Amino acid sequence: MSSPSTSRVSSAAESIDSASPVSQAGEPWLPRSEELPTSPWYEEKSSILRLSDLDIIKQKGGTMGKFEVVVPHPDERAHRPPPGFHTFYMNQIEMGLRFPIPRFIAAFCRHIQLSPSQLAPNSYSFLLALAVLLSYHDIPLIPYVLMQLV
Repeated sequence: MSSPSTSRVSSAAESIDSASPVSQAGEPWLPRSEELPTSPWYEEKSSILRLSDLDIIKQKGGTMGKFEVVVPHPDERAHRPPPGFHTFYMNQIEMGLRFPIPRFIAAFCRHIQLSPSQLAPNSYSFLLALAVLLSYHDIPLIPYVLMQLV
């Protein structure tokens, strides 16, 4: 004799091994290869930045008129900025990225061979908080110290 809960467990276990209702209905789980795009997503997705965002970026990023901020052309992509420019993201600026980039962050990025735009957005707030803490304890802000802590 089985209890109601045992039969539910048994039927759930059996359903795992049975064919999916989606595949039985003839609907594919994944698109067919001819339906897939021919280029990677990062080549197709363009910036959603607008001219009206430039003032916000300049104000939050603390550019003080020393840096040129431009809206990318629809054909430009984050991994291919125009010559002489670097790509940064709004969420990085919202999380503490300021210009010019603090020397210890630039030195840290050089040390780990990474572009500052490749850091996760919360990395800036983390590194700035760490800088305040290290300064409070009179510990130098050098890549060696940062690598010991990261």
